[in-house]
Formats: sequence, C-alpha cells, structure tokens
Amino acid sequence: MNTTSPAWLIVTLREVETKLRDKAFVITTIGTLVVIIGSIVVSSILGSRSTEFSVTATDESSYQVLTQVQKDKPDDVSLRIAQSTEQEARQQLGDGDLDAMLSSSNDGQAYSLTGFDEVDDQLRQLVADGADTILTDQLLASAGLDAASLPSADALKVSQLQGDADRNSMVKAMGFLFSFLFYMATLLFGMPIANSVIEEKQNRVVEILASTIRLRQLLTGKIVGNVILAMIQLLVFLSVGLLAAYLSPLEIPFLGVVSQVAGWFAVFFFGGFLVLAGIWAALGSLATRTEDLQQSSGPVVTVLIAVLFIGLYAKDGFLVAASYVPIASSVAMPIRLLSGEVALWEPILSLVILLAACWAVLLFAEKIYRRAVMHTGGSLTLRKALKLEV
Repeated sequence: MNTTSPAWLIVTLREVETKLRDKAFVITTIGTLVVIIGSIVVSSILGSRSTEFSVTATDESSYQVLTQVQKDKPDDVSLRIAQSTEQEARQQLGDGDLDAMLSSSNDGQAYSLTGFDEVDDQLRQLVADGADTILTDQLLASAGLDAASLPSADALKVSQLQGDADRNSMVKAMGFLFSFLFYMATLLFGMPIANSVIEEKQNRVVEILASTIRLRQLLTGKIVGNVILAMIQLLVFLSVGLLAAYLSPLEIPFLGVVSQVAGWFAVFFFGGFLVLAGIWAALGSLATRTEDLQQSSGPVVTVLIAVLFIGLYAKDGFLVAASYVPIASSVAMPIRLLSGEVALWEPILSLVILLAACWAVLLFAEKIYRRAVMHTGGSLTLRKALKLEV
C-alpha cells in the first residue's frame, strides 16, 4: 500500500478485502445469483413449454368432441386426435402411444375418457368443456335454436380506471424484489459495521488506531467500504437478473420499464443505505458488547421490517407519503415509478430529501462515534454520549 494513500482509503480497502475473503459472504452472493438466474430460466422453460396430448375417439360422436377441443384449446397445448376402434385404442394405450381414448354412450348423451393408469387433469377439463359444448349445441338444435345466437362466455369485459392488470402484477413482483434486496443488504452490510466497531472497542484496537489516524477517517473508511460492497452486490444482482430476462426466450412484459426503474432503485438504495450505515456505526460505538447491540438495534430492525411491508402492501396515499420519507423512500419511490404515473420532479425531490437526511445523520453519527468509541466503561445512551468530551 502506498504510504501517501489517505487513511480513510486504507480502512476502506481493508473492509472490502476482509469481506471478500469471508466464505459465507461469497457463498451467499453466488447462491443468490444462482437463484436469480434459475428462477428466470425455469419461468422461461415453463412459459414456453407446450403440453402435448394424443387422444383417439372410438366413434363419430366422440370425434366431434375432440374436434371441438382442438378448436377451443389454449395456444400452449398441442392435441393430436384420431379415430379408431375401441380395441385398437386400447392396444395403443397399452403400448404408450396414446394419452387417452374417448368413447360415447349408446344414446350419445355421455362420454367416457379412459387413460392407461391415469388421465391428466388438464386434458380431463379440456374434454369436459368440449363435451359440454357439443351436448349444448345438440340440445339447442333439437329445440330449433342456433348456439351462435346465444351470449358468449366473454360477454363480460373486465377493466379498471387506473393502470392495467399485467402492469399491476409487475409492480407487485418488483416491489417485493426491491424491498427484499434492500432489507437483506442493509442487514448483511449494515450490522457488520456495528460489530466491527464493537470488536475494535473490546480489543482496544481503536485506541491504537486513534493514535495513527483520526477517528473521523476510521469511521469514513468503514462506511465507504461497506457502501462499495453493498452497491457492487446490488448492481451485480440487478445486472445479472436483467440480462437473464433479456436473453430469455419468453417475452417478459414491461422489461424496459423495469430496467429504467432499476437504475432509480440503485440511486435510492445508495442514499437509504448511507443513512442506515451511519446509524449502525453510532449504535456500535454506544455498545461495549454484542449483547448490547442486540438490544439497541431493535428499533432499526423494526424500521427495516416496516420498509419491507411498505414495499409489499402500501398503496395510494400511504405509498405516496412513504416515497418522501427517508429510508422508506428507497423502496416506495421506485415502486411508484414502476406504475409510470410519477412526474419527473417527484423522484428528484424525494432524492434531495434523502440525501439531506444522509448528510444530517452522518454528521450526527460521526459526532456520537468520536465521543463514544473510546468509552469502555459500559454501554452508553445518546444523552450520555453527547455529554462526553472528544
């Protein structure tokens, strides 16, 4: 290391190097990437896979039903139909060449769908719908009515005044993802800041470091190092997820919108994490044991859980209000941006408020840290820490 390097930079590099050597951190990161890629790949496979059925009718009436099924089946279902004798159909079932055979009763008012050892539920439902259609048409024809003149199944159209169902589903899914990433990252990288401060206090290492560098630089290095790690991990997760989505053969709606909002989320994540990093550092300096931190970190964890629930369930006015509250805005504003109904000045104003909160919290945390980190006579309260001399 160059001796002319700033002290805070040395501390920052030490924090980064220590974390990168942590096997648990590396395994967790790789595991999360595998889950992200795997979920998109599995979704693509399931979404693009076509279900195939092969069914034979043993009489003309059954063949009409299968023809109706082939006409009404969804696009992701492939249906091969044929007509043969019952004996031939049973032989094909035994050989595994058929999924089922369809036969009608003597009066043509009922049908029997037979499989070798079982009948697929989706195939059963498709044939049942087709049989209902054929029998209904026959009943109407015997009464001199035309089935085409009857109301269709899609006579009712469902719509909504604001947004659309597909976009709302996307907002919910991405809201969960943003909230979960923020929650996990602030715990994974925030709490170690406090633990590191406590460890240095217990080992009296901070006293040695204080004789070499300023406490302000030591705190800066700790926060900057963990911010760098958190941002790199977040950007890797988002980049890999988006790349896998773009390369997926399955057409994913609103992918362009998600890509744009992902950039906004990274910026808001940076501001929210900085606020929490300052709070974690202050809590670590007030404690002298890990047990003290477990007690004092309760309010912070509660805030993180509240942010998680805001991302999952907040709507309308409450979501709008949360998008201007520091920390909560790290999740709430990106979720609002996904809806596409937010003016440009709103995220900018929210970001300004968040960065102002960062500045205030970091200054206050630095003040607490410099006063409390050298104190080893037991845990401190904020009031007692502010009365201590630097």
